[in-house]
Amino acid sequence: MDFAFGIFDSFDLGDSTPGQVIADRLDFAVAAEAAGIAHYHVTEHHGTPLSVCPSPNLFLAALSQRTSTLRIGALVHVLPTYDPLRLAEELATLDQLTHGRLDVGVGAGVSPYELAFFGIEQDQARALYAETLEVVTKALTNGRISHRGRLLRDYDVELSVGPVQHPHPPLWYASSNTNTAQWAGANNVNFVGRWNGGTFQETTETYWHAWHAREEPSATPPRIGVAANVLIGATDDEAQARYRKANDVFARQLTKLWHEHDDHRVDVYADTEGALRNGTALVGSAETVRDLLVEQVRQAPVNYFEATLAFGDLTPEESQANLDAFAETVMPAVREAAARRGETFVPERA
Repeated sequence: MDFAFGIFDSFDLGDSTPGQVIADRLDFAVAAEAAGIAHYHVTEHHGTPLSVCPSPNLFLAALSQRTSTLRIGALVHVLPTYDPLRLAEELATLDQLTHGRLDVGVGAGVSPYELAFFGIEQDQARALYAETLEVVTKALTNGRISHRGRLLRDYDVELSVGPVQHPHPPLWYASSNTNTAQWAGANNVNFVGRWNGGTFQETTETYWHAWHAREEPSATPPRIGVAANVLIGATDDEAQARYRKANDVFARQLTKLWHEHDDHRVDVYADTEGALRNGTALVGSAETVRDLLVEQVRQAPVNYFEATLAFGDLTPEESQANLDAFAETVMPAVREAAARRGETFVPERA
C-alpha cells in the first residue's frame, strides 16, 4: 500500500463571504486532485462561523461533478443529528454520484452547544451515535432498514437507492484517543488523529494491534494517519508570521460559540504556539515542513497524512501556493520515507 495524502477543510469564514468560501473551496479541491491528493474531507458544524457549509452533503454533491479520481467525504457526519433513513439514502446517492468515491466519516459531535441546537443532550450523544451508525451501515449493506428502536424510532423500509461500494462506503473516524483507536482498528475503520507531541505514536500502535487481532483480517489495510495544519512560506520566519495571523482568525471562529457560554475547554485547540510546539501545525519553508513530517512518519506506523492547507484569512492564492509547495517538495519525500519502512507500511501481526 502506497502512502496517501488527503486534505481536511473546515470551511471557516475567514475574511470572506460564505458564497465565496464555498466557491473557492470547490476550485481548491479540483486543484488538489490535480496535485495528487487522494482524499478531500470536509467538516460539519452548525450555528458557528467555524463552517459556512453546515451541510457537507450539499458540497460533496457539487464536488462529485467537478472531480473524477478524488475520494471525498465528511470527517465527520455528526450522526446524532441525522434521521438514519435520510442519511443512508443521501450517502448512497453520493456514492452513486461519485461512481464509488465516497468516504463516510462518523462521529458523535464534540460541541454540546451545537448538539443542543438539535435538542440533543451531550450525555445522549454517544448512544445515539452508536445506534445511528448501526442502522445506517446495515441499511447500506442490506438495502433496507429493519430496526427496532432503542433511542431511535422503529424502521421497516427499503432504501430507494443503494451504494456503489459494497458492503458500504469505507468508514472513517477522527480522534487521537487510544480507546477509539482500539475500536477503529478492531472494526477496520480508517483513522486520523493529531500528533500531539508524539503521543499519537502509541495510538497508532494500539490501532494496528487491534486490527491484526480481528477474527476476519482484511487483505487491504485501512488508512491510519496523522493530521495537521500546514503553512509553507519562502522562509521559516515568513511562514510562522503568516501562520500566526491566519490561525488567530481561525481560533476566533473555533472558540466563538464556546466563549459565548463562558466555556474555555477548547482553548487548547486554538493555541497557536502550542500547535507549533507539539507538531499539530507544520509551518516553515518547504524544506522545514518536509523534514518535520518525514520525522513523524519515521516514528509512527502511519500510511496517510491529512493536511489543512486553507484556513483563517488565507487567500485562495495563498492556499494554492501552499498546496503547490506541499505537492512539489513534501509529498515525494514523505512517500520515500514511507517506502523505506516497508512496502505495506503496516506492522506485522504479533
